[in-house]
Amino acid sequence: MNPPAWPPPVRRRLWLMRHGSVAYFGPGSTTSFGDAVLTEQGCHQADGAREFLSNRSIDLVITSGLPRAMQTASRVRPGQQATTDTRWREIEPGQWPAAAASGLNDKLQLTHALNTLGPGLTRDSQFMGGETFGSLEDRVGAALKSLLEDTSWTEALLVAHSVALRCTLARCLGGNLDTICRIEQDAGCLNLVEFDPAGWPLVRLVNHTPPDAVKSSMRMSSLEELLAQALKHGSA
Repeated sequence: MNPPAWPPPVRRRLWLMRHGSVAYFGPGSTTSFGDAVLTEQGCHQADGAREFLSNRSIDLVITSGLPRAMQTASRVRPGQQATTDTRWREIEPGQWPAAAASGLNDKLQLTHALNTLGPGLTRDSQFMGGETFGSLEDRVGAALKSLLEDTSWTEALLVAHSVALRCTLARCLGGNLDTICRIEQDAGCLNLVEFDPAGWPLVRLVNHTPPDAVKSSMRMSSLEELLAQALKHGSA
């Protein structure tokens, strides 16, 4: 009699998604960082993710509660109620958006802004004079722990934000804070992490953008795109 086949661990699937494109500066922008909403391109990105995930049995959707994340989730999983956990919100800059744009034409200021995501990050490093990366690391880690302790889901979708998701992926990969500057999260991207019953992560997919999988239209990092938008519109 043959021995029974070795049973592999049963893993739960967590899709991590960055919200679609928004306008922080210029036409369509809002006066508040937190109030930014999807552009037409952002809606297209969310719709591409909806098609990509259309055959998945996702039984839990979570967002940060910010409008751009909620909008994205509603397009990706129409008709499915999302829960809110504000710990997944983006790292908070000190002044936004007007003050973030001021002085960027100065080379030293621009260089400083480009380095705000590392290398050289510590827990005391601040994002544009605002929240520290240690604070982000703590709240995102606590949010992930709570999510994994919830046994009600088998496959979940979390719609959040670039730096918060980078921090999460860095944690899953066993990296330090400087790992954040080595991972890109393009607008509307999807990541897939599986977790075994002990909570051990297996990263399967990173920064997949369904409407443009080969990233033919993407040449700048998300931070570079943000600063280019600020230079074009915010300091005018």
